[in-house]
Amino acid sequence: MTLESLINKRNSSKTARIVSHILFWMVMFYSSYYFIRTSFDPYKDTPLSYLTPLRHTLGLLVVFYPLMYVLIPRLLKRKRWIIFICYFSLLIFLYIFMDALGEKMTLYFCDSCRIMAEDKNPDYLTVIQKSLIDNILYKASNIGLYFNLFSSLILPIAIKSSLGYYQFYTKNLQLEKDKIQLELNFLKAQVNPHFLFNTLNNLYGLIIHKRIDESAETVTRLSDFMRYSLENAHKGHILLSEEIKLIRNYIELEGLRLNYTKVSFTTNAAENNKSLPPLLFIPLIENAFKYTIDKKETNILIDLNVNNDELHFTVHNTFDEHKSNNEIGGLGLSNLKKRLILYFSDNYVYNVDIEDSVYKVYLKLDLK
Repeated sequence: MTLESLINKRNSSKTARIVSHILFWMVMFYSSYYFIRTSFDPYKDTPLSYLTPLRHTLGLLVVFYPLMYVLIPRLLKRKRWIIFICYFSLLIFLYIFMDALGEKMTLYFCDSCRIMAEDKNPDYLTVIQKSLIDNILYKASNIGLYFNLFSSLILPIAIKSSLGYYQFYTKNLQLEKDKIQLELNFLKAQVNPHFLFNTLNNLYGLIIHKRIDESAETVTRLSDFMRYSLENAHKGHILLSEEIKLIRNYIELEGLRLNYTKVSFTTNAAENNKSLPPLLFIPLIENAFKYTIDKKETNILIDLNVNNDELHFTVHNTFDEHKSNNEIGGLGLSNLKKRLILYFSDNYVYNVDIEDSVYKVYLKLDLK
């Protein structure tokens, strides 16, 4: 098994991540313990040989996890400097408090440790035997404590940062791969064969009934729609006003096959110069036409409004729950959801609601 596969397995499994964290801190503890046992440390034959590494490791845990999983992502990255400094100072104080309390309790309960301290470090023992507040103040003024803390944090922070960068790098590679596949699927989904066949059949009917003007208008609309779809499929962004023209053409073409359903499209953005990914709304409108019930007193309601930098798009249509079996959607809607994630990340809202055989879609986009 390669290193890359191990990292991927570790990142994809919560259990593997927890186990890797436990193993890492066990290695940190054992390394410190081994160093004391193999050195000339006078305490190596006392319980301090393992109590000191244990106290130090627990102190690192108290600082590392809040720092890397809370303070840095939620405060430092958002440039909330003052709050970050306050909480980080509180973490350091907690570390000093735990270290002072742990050291004091160790020498109080460990007779062999206290005897060794009386023999080898009487001045050190004198300091420890003072009050807890005096111990904290002493440690807080000790530069060596901060050096020891920060030098010990370098390795876990470096590993955490490297793994985070690797995840970010592999995620971007996957996004690029997905984007290429999406563009291919997106292009395939642009011209729905059923839509094209239905339009041609409707055009044939208009010609048979010698409705020349309507036939010519239909050919023009279909030509404009096809040209727009093919020319703009791979563009990153297109003007909203152009997208609205496409929507109008699509509604007119689809409306030819409806006998009773009334279609309403309202917008306040016909002349808007905002831009967005092309053909974003067509799958939702296509879905409404595909599943609507063509009978009297049924409607397809479409509304597109822009307020400041927020776009609000809604589609309501009646459908037959028994015929559709609630399986409304398909490749077009699947691609839409992926494109929303790709282009808007978290800056969008997409909701679907079904109530009394009415399918309601709401889409909000941040166009900043």
